[in-house]
Amino acid sequence: MVSARLVHVLERSKWLVPSQSGFRRRRGTIDNLLKLETAIREVFVRKKHLGSIFFDIEKAYDRTWRHEILEHLSDIGLKGNSPLFIKNFLQTIFRIRVGNISSDNFNQQEGVPQGSVLIVLLFIIKINGIVSKLLAYVNSTLFVDDTQIHCAGKHMGFIQRQLQTAVNNMTDWA
Repeated sequence: MVSARLVHVLERSKWLVPSQSGFRRRRGTIDNLLKLETAIREVFVRKKHLGSIFFDIEKAYDRTWRHEILEHLSDIGLKGNSPLFIKNFLQTIFRIRVGNISSDNFNQQEGVPQGSVLIVLLFIIKINGIVSKLLAYVNSTLFVDDTQIHCAGKHMGFIQRQLQTAVNNMTDWA
């Protein structure tokens, strides 16, 4: 129910970038492949070049900062009990026990629990901002944490510079 409400708010507000196809109605990996294939065909016809880089973020869910997700929920305009439910859902308290001795409780700040559609949606909200770090000449497709960027042009040097700048900006964002 929370996931369905969140999807509704995200789609209604058009908050998600159009290049994100993960867990969205009437979108999927085929859309991303077709976008890239179309770009390849266009550069072939125009006798240009295209460079592309594919990313899969290692331990993406383990490294996600929860506080930023909650800030994004506020930015989106999610109100009522949903943000509180999500905050409680994300909260992970643990303690360490060695033998018969236990530590105080610790509140884990990073990482989100895995195995639920809600977590995937929250991660999509988090990664949404990565596209804003790309230059005008660099296009992207996303499927949750799988990201592809590409750039077309007449000269490979231009393409390489654009893609390297994009990678640097994405690294700074992360």
